[in-house]
Amino acid sequence: MSLVSVNLSIATPLTIDDAVREALENNPLIRQEVAYRQAATFGEKEARADFFPRLSAAYTYQNLAESPFVNIYGNQVITNSRDQHHWEVALAQPLFSGFSISARHRLAELGLQTREMVLQQTRQAVTLQVKQRCFDMLTAESALKVAASSDAALASHEEDVRKFHENGLVPLNDLLKAQVARADVLQKRHRAEAGIRNVRSALSLLLGRDYASDIEIVDIKPAMPAPPALNAQVEQALRSRPEIAVLKQSIQSKKNERLLAKSDYYPRIDLLGKYHQDGDDLGANNNEYSNPYNASLGVQARWTIFEFGKTRAGSAKVNAEQRALAQTLEKIQDDIRLQVIQARLDLDVAANNIGTAQTALDQAREHWRITNLLFQQQLTTSTEVLDARSFLDRAESAYFEARYGYGTARARLDWAMGGQKPGEYGQKSGENPDELNPISR
Repeated sequence: MSLVSVNLSIATPLTIDDAVREALENNPLIRQEVAYRQAATFGEKEARADFFPRLSAAYTYQNLAESPFVNIYGNQVITNSRDQHHWEVALAQPLFSGFSISARHRLAELGLQTREMVLQQTRQAVTLQVKQRCFDMLTAESALKVAASSDAALASHEEDVRKFHENGLVPLNDLLKAQVARADVLQKRHRAEAGIRNVRSALSLLLGRDYASDIEIVDIKPAMPAPPALNAQVEQALRSRPEIAVLKQSIQSKKNERLLAKSDYYPRIDLLGKYHQDGDDLGANNNEYSNPYNASLGVQARWTIFEFGKTRAGSAKVNAEQRALAQTLEKIQDDIRLQVIQARLDLDVAANNIGTAQTALDQAREHWRITNLLFQQQLTTSTEVLDARSFLDRAESAYFEARYGYGTARARLDWAMGGQKPGEYGQKSGENPDELNPISR
């Protein structure tokens, strides 16, 4: 059964901008990172709460086997009842924590900023994937157009050869060659139809749709502005790539982790306030042996004097991790430089290939026209016609691959420079149909 229906989409055509915007709203990876960012927001609020006082309450009840007493000159004097109820309300305000509270809060802030950078990085990665899939889809559709055009041309040629053979003008071998050539094109057409379905499914999943969704991408004419200097593009990438920002945030986090590790060198001081009641009833209001309530205000200091070098080892560990991150940052910067250089070279090659492919296409189209006319006048062979059609098919495929390859190269360069730039790819299909669809010419 033919899969031609995959090219007959009834969906509303999407521009590449539309596809990118839809993916940024619905892609599961982006939604995942949004959830992580929300978690980091709550983490920052959680760390900030440590600056403020803590209010706590407690209630205890115990029933003693015997009433407590003391011996005074041989006489037992009861000091409390057997039923003892106690409740208290306490307020604790940190005064000094060895900088641990501020270090934890700063770590949480950096964690939130890092999640923002990771979200931006994910958006850029998804943007690149969507653009690549859009151009893959346009390339696959162009392959189907080439195969369909070739199929129609070879069907007409096969009919011409059959008539000539029936009139004894060409041998049976020529008819067989024409039929084999058309069968080969039909196989290419079926592969192209399957390729469209495969790319369409991948793009649908990127957009957060069902894998069987009908998607049609608006054809484009690539805009080819003069690129800036390569050094300027590298510098922009080093300023804009979120990977670098994430690593710098991680290095800054290690400084605060070291400060947190060293906080055990200092005492922790808290201001404590408490109100409590003791009695033999449920509300601890009745007490015949002492005052039923009391309040206190004081300062508590706690200091760990010795832990067998644990604090020093923890600080040294964080220092080593910070040095490792610094080396990772240098490696990432080198990788980004190479990515920009490679993407720029690919863009330059793709730009040059468009002109070359257009010239070759014009020549192949004229060669096919002339050869076909000559065969119809029996001035050349069927083999020459088949060769001319094969040249034209390759030239058309090369032209589309060069055109959409330029768009893919632009997308990769945008990503390498740390930008999303969803819509700088030129005119929509239909503004100049002869330029956009050379098969129709």
